[in-house]
Amino acid sequence: MKNNFALLLIIFIGFLPNQLYSADFYVTKNDNTLANGQIFENWEEPQQYIKTYYVDQKNPKASDTNNGAEKSPFKTIARAAEVLQAGERVVIKKGIYRESVHPAQGGASPEKMISYEAARGEEVIICGSIEVPNNYFKKSEGWLFSKEKEKSATLNCWQIDLNPKWFVGYNPFGMTNLMSDTEWLDYKKAKMEAHFQRRGLLFSNGQKCIQVAKPLQMDSASDFSFWPEHNGLRLHLKLPKGKTPADYHFEATNKEQVFAPKTYGLGYIRLKGITFRHAGNGFPVPQRGMVSTTRGHHWIVEDCKIEWANSVGMDMGNEMWSTISQPLIAHHIIRRNIFRNCGISGLQCYIAKSVLLEDNLFEKIGFHNAEHAFESGGVKFHQAENSLIQRNIFTKITHAPGLWLDYNSNTNCRITNNMFTDISTARGGIYIEVSKRNCRVDHNVFYNIRSQYWLSGEYGAGGSAFYTDGSDSINFDHNVMVNIESTGYGSYLNAERIVDMRGGITSFHNLSNNIFVDCRKHCIEFPNTRNFSDNNQFINPKPAYIKLNNSAPALLLDKEAVFVLFGWEKNSRIGKATHSFDSAKNILNLIFEANQIVPFGFEKTENKLIFEDPRKK
Repeated sequence: MKNNFALLLIIFIGFLPNQLYSADFYVTKNDNTLANGQIFENWEEPQQYIKTYYVDQKNPKASDTNNGAEKSPFKTIARAAEVLQAGERVVIKKGIYRESVHPAQGGASPEKMISYEAARGEEVIICGSIEVPNNYFKKSEGWLFSKEKEKSATLNCWQIDLNPKWFVGYNPFGMTNLMSDTEWLDYKKAKMEAHFQRRGLLFSNGQKCIQVAKPLQMDSASDFSFWPEHNGLRLHLKLPKGKTPADYHFEATNKEQVFAPKTYGLGYIRLKGITFRHAGNGFPVPQRGMVSTTRGHHWIVEDCKIEWANSVGMDMGNEMWSTISQPLIAHHIIRRNIFRNCGISGLQCYIAKSVLLEDNLFEKIGFHNAEHAFESGGVKFHQAENSLIQRNIFTKITHAPGLWLDYNSNTNCRITNNMFTDISTARGGIYIEVSKRNCRVDHNVFYNIRSQYWLSGEYGAGGSAFYTDGSDSINFDHNVMVNIESTGYGSYLNAERIVDMRGGITSFHNLSNNIFVDCRKHCIEFPNTRNFSDNNQFINPKPAYIKLNNSAPALLLDKEAVFVLFGWEKNSRIGKATHSFDSAKNILNLIFEANQIVPFGFEKTENKLIFEDPRKK
């Protein structure tokens, strides 16, 4: 009867149980296969551009009335974006281009793309900010910056009268961060300070200044804090004692986006070697990144830097759930980029179909404390399908998971050979939510995952290496979890979250050949027995390192007990080890006691396992 029930459930869900895959299949890595073992379909083709334009703002002959030849270059990238046609490219010479670029056309095919690329070896920055001249400052007046009137007068505060001409229909200092669609915002639990801050960012010598909500907060605030007045056209800035604005270089964001088509659905666009910096965009949703495909398809973004976005660094999907879906969406290639210093998320994609995300660095994401808006993450994908996420590094991330796959994002996706380090989140290094089809998570390294706060009840996702919420059919193999504040592999049933006509069942999870090291709460947490785990290694485990919620009270077990009860962990082992991590080189050393056997698929040198930067492989 039990077997008949399982068979009926499998037919109902529409997939085969993952236990049917062979163990040999799971050893592969760096092979571009998806969860079902098929090769990711890479559509990219070699390019032979029929025409090349040039932009060179430093050339004394540069003008947007030129023809764009190398000896007669355009002055702005925006001008090139107006004229580029399929099969053409623009080469951009060094400089800081303070402008918004809105491509007018897309390419026609994989062979006829439109390319925007930095000249070889030259730094090109497209910047969504304005330089603030020293003569725009004067000593602040008319406001109290301390409850003590006499002390207020002694604070070194300066006011900046922003020029309205800097803002063309969009002043981020006059707009709050609060998202347009607040459907999922948890008002009761969320810390709302960041949501009601202004979107504008102010920089001093390249470093972000801290925004305060009230003038009286300037007293206790650190130097380089600022307060915007109600209309967003005057800022008050606190400087160190004895310093004046002439001692610093100031920049203020004046744009929402710096590279984004105005037409929906443009395809076959390539960005290469460009730094995109400074944007005053609002919290998602909608997802409106500093760089945006504007619901486009078949973009290649490579060797770029995307940094200092107030909210999202880049969006490349359908923006949100109330938009009209484009006939073709995503199919993007995102590789060898650096996403850093983004307030909410580095990269987001709603309807992430056939995305290749490889060899990127996501660091210092989440400086806004807004995780309860449920749209954060080094990367946040919805409805991911046939996507491959490999050899990326997610590090120094706060108030956000490293990678979040949300809402039917399990469809034949693979997350492999990535490194997740120094992440503080209410969810997990990887967090998969309400997704009900096959996903493989393998050969990843998790180190030092923490929680800045806990969600209530049994939903203990915070500080876990991997956590899944109401999701089915996840294969988790050959991963290493070290120094984890909570659980190595956590799973939550979420039976009442209805997606595609039913709630979550959290079944058909298959764990094998993983190494759990110093997991503070549990190594594995399952809600029921419709899952399987074996051939794992538990290093320095705490008591009750395997938790089975099943029916109350929860069972807190070890490998011997789960084998007797459910046949799990027959071939698993317990051991002892020490570990060290080199954050500068992204190298994890795991040092075992003598003669310890490691899980199948790991190569040990003497008594040590070494996990290096996956981008170098």
